[in-house]
Amino acid sequence: MRTPAILALLATPAFVPAQSLACHDLQGIGPIAQELLAAFPLTGNSVVRVDQAGTNLYAQAFGSFTLQEVVPIASATKTLSAVLLMSLVDSGLLSLDDRVSLYLPEWNVGSRALITLRMCFTHSSGLPGSHPAISDNTITLRQAAQTLATVPLQGVPGAAFAYGGVSMHVAGAVCEVAAGQPWAVLFQQRVATPMQLTTTDYNAFGPTQNPRIAGGARCNARDYATVLDMLRRGGVWNSVTVLSPASVATILSDQTSALPIVNSPHPTNAPYGIGIWLDRRDSQGRTLLASGVGAFGFNGWVDLAHDATGVFLVRNQNGNTTPYVMRIWAECDAALLPRGVACAGSGSPACAAGTWLNGTQQSKAGNLDFALLAARAPLGQPGALVLGDLLPAGLPLADLWVFVGPQIHAVTGLVAGADGRAELAAPLAPTLAGATFGLQSVWLSPNPCLQLGLQASHALRIDVLP
Repeated sequence: MRTPAILALLATPAFVPAQSLACHDLQGIGPIAQELLAAFPLTGNSVVRVDQAGTNLYAQAFGSFTLQEVVPIASATKTLSAVLLMSLVDSGLLSLDDRVSLYLPEWNVGSRALITLRMCFTHSSGLPGSHPAISDNTITLRQAAQTLATVPLQGVPGAAFAYGGVSMHVAGAVCEVAAGQPWAVLFQQRVATPMQLTTTDYNAFGPTQNPRIAGGARCNARDYATVLDMLRRGGVWNSVTVLSPASVATILSDQTSALPIVNSPHPTNAPYGIGIWLDRRDSQGRTLLASGVGAFGFNGWVDLAHDATGVFLVRNQNGNTTPYVMRIWAECDAALLPRGVACAGSGSPACAAGTWLNGTQQSKAGNLDFALLAARAPLGQPGALVLGDLLPAGLPLADLWVFVGPQIHAVTGLVAGADGRAELAAPLAPTLAGATFGLQSVWLSPNPCLQLGLQASHALRIDVLP
């Protein structure tokens, strides 16, 4: 491509004011949700909500659903239950490493006496995944735990990861005994009321005294987003402390990657925290994105890389909806600016579709996983990423606007994939704290309207955080 010609003109002293246009949006989510609706006219109705730093950026209902739609969320319940469990831990009523048998005497038999609450909430207890007792609405949660105490173990406690709902059910009974109140009352007092949840309860399959701790909740998108935002904030919501920072860190920390997997419904066998999947982690093992996922397709996620949360509410099947959720995540990756990353200028030329440029994580000194992400680039075409000083105003170059210069520090080549995306690792050394620099991508383009045969993205301003 003709990058040298661009670099040669960057020193031109003529400047004109840059356009101050927003460089990204989330409008690409709508067509994805509409595709699901077209593929499943009866069960493709959905609600999508995305928030960043506590501000709602996107909320849209599709098909017959409204934004207030309440649906059963199946195993996404596990994250809600984890919040209640850790609230009791914070109050000193129990510990994750307490044995179930400490509270339920019938469990003090054989190897089942070794099962801890941590094992119960990380699917490593050795208990079977399912049993009729967890869905029996004629008994109480405590009675269900007594029945489950007679069920043979499928494995050695603590030895392997085997996904299911029985172990969390038993842990729920422990919570009732430790706190001296029914699960529904505990959830209302410790979770729903502090966060003003108006639609969330454990009656997805009817009123019951035997709530499905691992799969019986229902809610709307706003309620689940509120819980996720509390986790994003480290345990605080609307100035109310729901969980301690330590408890949130525990929920979002890897509990299972050292264990062999007996069975897992996760498409990539991601590790598990406390009641939540850890879908993305950095090279140091720190969680970047975690999700609560249900068999009916519901998905709620905490995106720590972008300081964001999201909810995809649907009543379908997880196997059908997962590819659409992955595409929504990709849209969020491209659109949501992490801390320390800001837009500058605009794409050019005017006749070309705008190419996006973004950072993948907060631009913090010492973040060796920081990378640059281009999206909506010309499909399969080569490009260049230009690093230099950010211009206070755009510099015209034929039909392009250049926003980086006049001194160029580096030019790196990259190629857009068939989806118009390209990613380039850009580790930030610890010594870069306080540094500021600009970036802009330029692409070879087959668009016939272009004078130079090139199109450019907007620029990025990178402020390296300490």
